[in-house]
Amino acid sequence: MATDQRNQQPTPPKPGTRPSVRVDDQLAADLADIMRTGVNMSDAIRRAAGHLADVYRVGWANGVCPEGTAPQVLAYQLHQQPTPEPTTSGYDEPSATSDTRPPHLLDRRLASPPPGRHLPTAYAETLLGRRTPPQRPDAQRPARA
Repeated sequence: MATDQRNQQPTPPKPGTRPSVRVDDQLAADLADIMRTGVNMSDAIRRAAGHLADVYRVGWANGVCPEGTAPQVLAYQLHQQPTPEPTTSGYDEPSATSDTRPPHLLDRRLASPPPGRHLPTAYAETLLGRRTPPQRPDAQRPARA
């Protein structure tokens, strides 16, 4: 018979132990997405746990939330990687009648900052591992009509 452990704090596993986790549909889908990068299931679990632990440590170190509680992730920033050119065929060649001019710049709008509180500079530097550039001077001005 199992003992009642509802009031006991879970303890971290010792190095070398083999955890047993039931893989449900959601976990299988999440692991499949991570494994699309070419890693095996063990490495996918290690990467996911390491990434989440880094988020927790940065949140606690910068006072975003009390230590021992889970910080709430509001946004994240990804490094832009170049994507390969799509495969083309002879049918994809531009014709003499196609418009090859670049798009007009007035049709593009700058993205507005996300709603809510923004990260303090020290927190952003710790999270990104580098100094953040100064904010654009036009970022605080309202957009022109």
